Order: sequence, then C-alpha cells, then structure tokens
Amino acid sequence: MIEIGDSMREVNMYDFDNTIYDGESTVDFFLFCLKKKKNLIKYLPLVFSTALRYKLKLLSIDDLFSAASKMTSEFQKNDVDFHDLAKEFWETKKSKLKFNFINMLTENDIVITASPRFLIEQIQPLLKTKRIICSEFDTKRGQFEFACYRENKAIALKEQYPQINVNYFYTDSMNDLFLMKFAKKSFLVKKNGKIILVQETSITNS
Repeated sequence: MIEIGDSMREVNMYDFDNTIYDGESTVDFFLFCLKKKKNLIKYLPLVFSTALRYKLKLLSIDDLFSAASKMTSEFQKNDVDFHDLAKEFWETKKSKLKFNFINMLTENDIVITASPRFLIEQIQPLLKTKRIICSEFDTKRGQFEFACYRENKAIALKEQYPQINVNYFYTDSMNDLFLMKFAKKSFLVKKNGKIILVQETSITNS
C-alpha cells in the first residue's frame, strides 16, 4: 500500500540477490537446510540446474514453480518451521549482505526480489524500508502463491506502487529487463563490484 503523499515521490529500486546480497539467497538457504535435512540431497541437481537456467535467462515462471514445489513438499513431510530456519540462516549469512548498498537505502526505496517473504522479512529492519516486494509463499501449506520473477516483478511493482517514480534501479541481471522501463536509469551490478549504466530513459511511471 502506498503511503499518503508518497505516491509521486522519486525513489530508487534495488534487486536483492547478487545486488544487496552476495549470492543467491534462496539457493544458499536450501544448502543451509541440506545440512539439517540430509534427505534433501536428492534435490541438489534440480537446485543447480534451476539456478543455471535462471542465469542464462532460460527459466520460465512455470519452471520456477515446478522446481520449488518439488523441494517444498519435502520440507512439509518433515514438518519444517520456515520462519525458524530463516532466522537461523541469517545468523550465519549476514556477512554476505553488501552494506555499501544497504547504506544507500532509505525508507522510501523499494527492494524487489524473487526470494520468498519469510526469508527476507527476517532482515527487513536492516534494509531500512518496508517497501519490499517478494515471492509469496504459504509456510503452512508449503506452496508458492506468487513467484516474483521476470515479468511478474513488473506486474507486482505496478500493482503495489502504480504512481511511483523510480529514479535509479540496481540489479545484477538482464532478467530484470521488465523492470528497467520503470526507471530513469538502470545499472548492472557486476560480481567485481563495478556498476555499469545499461539503460537510460526519460519515461516515468506516472
């Protein structure tokens, strides 16, 4: 929901994985869970093939849902508390947060990510903003309800903040091409920390 008086305010927008976080947080979370649930090892090939197809821009939303449902069904069998696991995960992974980006965040900025909300909400205070758009995951049923990925990111942004003007957008991947049209300037964050301007437009989302 947009706060009164903020709908037309210029903000910056940030991807999370490989931008604010050094790596893929969902993949790291799965590997963290693997140490606790050894029977998840059979899903390792699926995890890495899914991550590779994501990087190569070959992963569809349907593919993402299919891979996620296979793994989360195993979690449900073991009566896993996702919130407790997420809290424990961040106790070991906070060092992978890039504080040079976190220090740039303000309460009006937007963080948008394919990672599930139960994972990101554990570090929301560190991110300074409540404007966080995530994948929606029902932790009781162990099912994804919305995958905030590729074109769905743009759909979610437009639905939640229909009149907001994005100044700068930072991401690590051209998978976020759908979001770049909302920003005046879009930057690609490279693994070595270099930031490259990849798109500039005079069009705003008004």
